[in-house]
Amino acid sequence: MKAQSILLLALVALTACSLFDDAEYADIKELVTRKDEWLVSKDGGEATVRIYANGKVDVTVMNSVGDWAWCDRTFLDGDGDIVVTFDPNDGFRRMVKLQLSLNGGEKLDTVYVRQEGIEPYLECDAPYAIVDGSEEGWTTFSLSTNIPLEEMTSVVDYLSGASDWIARVGADLGELVVQTRPNPGDHISRARVRMDYVDGWEQGYRLDVFITSSDRNGGFGTQISFSDARNYAGQEKVSDEVYIRGVVVSDWHSKNMALNPSVNYDRIDVSQNDRTAYLQSEDGSMGFRLLFENAADNVLVRGTRLSLSLLDARVVREDAPERYTIVALTPSNMVRSEKGTLTEKVRRIASLTAEDLYTYVTIPNTEFVYKTGSYTNVYENYTLSSIVNAMLPGNNNRLDGWACLLMDDSGAAIYAPVNMLCTWRRSGDGVPQGTGDVRGILVHEKNPRYGDQGPFQIRVLDESGFAQDRDGASSYRTFAKWDGSPYHYRYGLYTVINPRYGDPGVGNRNDSIIPSDDISASSPIPVAELTLENKTIGSSAGNYPISSYDAYCSKVVTASGPGNRGIASGDNSDTYPKSLCLNTEIKGWFEWTDERITGYKGLVIETSTKHLTGSLMVFSYSFDVGKISAATSQNYPAHWCVEYSVDGGGSYKVCPDAVTGKDYVHLRSLPWWDTNIGGIKYYTCSSCGLGATEHLSVIPSDVFGKDKVLFRIRPYDDTMAIFPIDWNGSIETATVRHNTTANTVINFENIVIRYK
Repeated sequence: MKAQSILLLALVALTACSLFDDAEYADIKELVTRKDEWLVSKDGGEATVRIYANGKVDVTVMNSVGDWAWCDRTFLDGDGDIVVTFDPNDGFRRMVKLQLSLNGGEKLDTVYVRQEGIEPYLECDAPYAIVDGSEEGWTTFSLSTNIPLEEMTSVVDYLSGASDWIARVGADLGELVVQTRPNPGDHISRARVRMDYVDGWEQGYRLDVFITSSDRNGGFGTQISFSDARNYAGQEKVSDEVYIRGVVVSDWHSKNMALNPSVNYDRIDVSQNDRTAYLQSEDGSMGFRLLFENAADNVLVRGTRLSLSLLDARVVREDAPERYTIVALTPSNMVRSEKGTLTEKVRRIASLTAEDLYTYVTIPNTEFVYKTGSYTNVYENYTLSSIVNAMLPGNNNRLDGWACLLMDDSGAAIYAPVNMLCTWRRSGDGVPQGTGDVRGILVHEKNPRYGDQGPFQIRVLDESGFAQDRDGASSYRTFAKWDGSPYHYRYGLYTVINPRYGDPGVGNRNDSIIPSDDISASSPIPVAELTLENKTIGSSAGNYPISSYDAYCSKVVTASGPGNRGIASGDNSDTYPKSLCLNTEIKGWFEWTDERITGYKGLVIETSTKHLTGSLMVFSYSFDVGKISAATSQNYPAHWCVEYSVDGGGSYKVCPDAVTGKDYVHLRSLPWWDTNIGGIKYYTCSSCGLGATEHLSVIPSDVFGKDKVLFRIRPYDDTMAIFPIDWNGSIETATVRHNTTANTVINFENIVIRYK
């Protein structure tokens, strides 16, 4: 058999040769390296460049390397190695650039051997300056850089008005100096000086500074107040040479300045954050949002005193609440910048007004309502990709920002949005546990994936804006809670302690009672009990209308195990939180008489406050819909409310949401993969969330000192959510009927009752 195989191979070889007898042989030129780049430590060392060639190779160093690096050869014949050696480097990054030439130039290749070193940086906190155009003058710019100014090149671009009025660009005592001639024109003129530097790795660094030259009379237009600037709202373009003066409260370095909106089901406009800045009046009384045409032109940092021209810009007014944005901004609108003073502005949540929008505020005595997990408790596979979740495949760019809920010591609450490109959002440390200040910019944004976030939200510039005591205590006392830790709703867990909380048996599990505490043999009676009034078990629930599901509240995202995709745990242990999952028929949340809704059913908490005294009670919860699938997310009651009863359930009073002041909140589904239903393609719609939304209601003080108190979370009305055909269509377009057969899968990550 072996001989036959050898004979067959020989015949194939002979046949192949005969095919080429009369053909022109191909001249294959080989010049290959394993890779194009090598990296050597700043401490010095060698890099071995392996070359594969079928001819003679000349090796040429294409850049100037002085005596700090050398190659062991400049020529080789066929395959071989070139060793590049570097001395230790205490300066900037540097590189040896080699050109490989095969057989005198028949084929060329370039390889780069880089050595680590000091990385250049080049910034200017105040890149805008003015000069008197009626005479010769000069202006200076203080740069933040480690690059010698004499090694930079400069280019002058005249943006508007006259030209040729910049005489020289140079350096003096470490500052950039621009000398100017009198403005030859009749109008204000503007110019840009571009500073460029290319480092040893051939990476470019650029800094733009801007100079505004007055008219011949020394004028820069007319300064107007912030109130006067608002009067330009509605005009197509400002044609007057007017400017305002204020203090910048944003920072272009921050990735948390504005929500990057979804422009399609799988695409996000990531430039929105970088194009956004905020300018408040010098007394801090009012502010503007600034929106640049190009993100690269926004180089504004917090604390900069800025004179901003409105010429050729537009002022846009939006209502409910009233707020103003200056749009279409370019560098020509930046007149002058210098170091300013930021007015300290302290506001309680309840005292915030529309005049505070787009100003920097400090809100005291706040704390996180949901103290488990991170600043963004979301399903990571659908968010913008960053180093936070880069280890996970399948990031689908469906979402940027999510919000955490803060409350103060009076029960007032406000959302704090955090964008997904903030790499501190899931650092592993979790959120602060105690009370303290939150400091940031007051904004109003609409995030349909989250729902109504009230008239105001606060955006921190970075994690330091959350200045609560990290290891401190709440200003409230916890009365009762359900958050899956320990796993309260595991059937039979408490049977040996108190049979009341044991498994009620197959077919009766919709009568389960869940205690609020981790009861023990020495303490078998909980503070409160939770039951489900909806007894119509969903078709996919079997005998378990109350079960568990993943909670996306890990402190860090990992590639596998607990924390994967944001899931706190993949098992049923007590170590990690889980969600309380209610799998029922949607019509079971309602009481029906003659096919009409005459009442509601909900998740009921029963307790006694007879021996409890206090001045304030708050009820918080976080919830979502579905199990990361379209089948479990398609239909659900869209509006939910909190109510309480002090007469044993004879009557209930609805408690408004602490953020919006409305009687109900909007429920959001977990994400689901795009799906076909009935031949129609449904995309992850704009109102589909990525995690549990957080909510808070204040309970009136008449709840204290009562024998029996009931709290209930229930549907507020008959509005039903349903998938829209358009990805950004409204989902709250259906109505629950007596014959509606849809299932509903609702997860409560967290239910907590606190008081003080």
